[in-house]
Amino acid sequence: MRVRRFIALVLLLGIPFFIGYHWQHWTNPLPTGPTDIEITTKLVTEIEALGKMELVKYRFQEVTEVKELSPEFMNILKLDSDAEAILITKGEATGCLDLMKISAGDVRITADTVWMRLPDPEICYYKLDLQNTRLYSVETGFFTDRDQFIARAYRQAEREIKNAATNSGILDETEVNAHRILRPMLEELSGKTIIFTKQLPAVRITPAD
Repeated sequence: MRVRRFIALVLLLGIPFFIGYHWQHWTNPLPTGPTDIEITTKLVTEIEALGKMELVKYRFQEVTEVKELSPEFMNILKLDSDAEAILITKGEATGCLDLMKISAGDVRITADTVWMRLPDPEICYYKLDLQNTRLYSVETGFFTDRDQFIARAYRQAEREIKNAATNSGILDETEVNAHRILRPMLEELSGKTIIFTKQLPAVRITPAD
């Protein structure tokens, strides 16, 4: 008799506890997998952490000629000699992607694919190798400050490094390298196929069923 009463008491107290403990799980089942929003957030966080990714570096050796014409009096008579300089320069330029510019609005998720819009490639920096750049010749007029003219010539030579890099296709190669490096990394993070595109498909980011 006592055993039966004990079992009845356990059932009486235990059933409400069991129902209350599991009620939340029955009414709010756990998600079966990560949502699209979670995947997007994870991808964007990981990408932004990379910051500016340097993807290609070009090195150049150039001959830069700089000439500044002296003013003329009444378009007839020159007031001074023209200033001219020739520099034999070495320098470099680096192409990169600023991945901090990527936001959730640059990502679209489908069942098995992530569509992503990358920022435009850019030249991170360009500079002269001053130790290996030399002034081959310089001529200035009487009224031209020689030191200031030489400084302007060096600045022009540095700009020519940027122009040479742009004309050599550094931005196109930067974009190609970005796709080659980022795609496998992001596919591993997301478990989906990565497609880089300029125009995102019209797909809303919604939680998975």
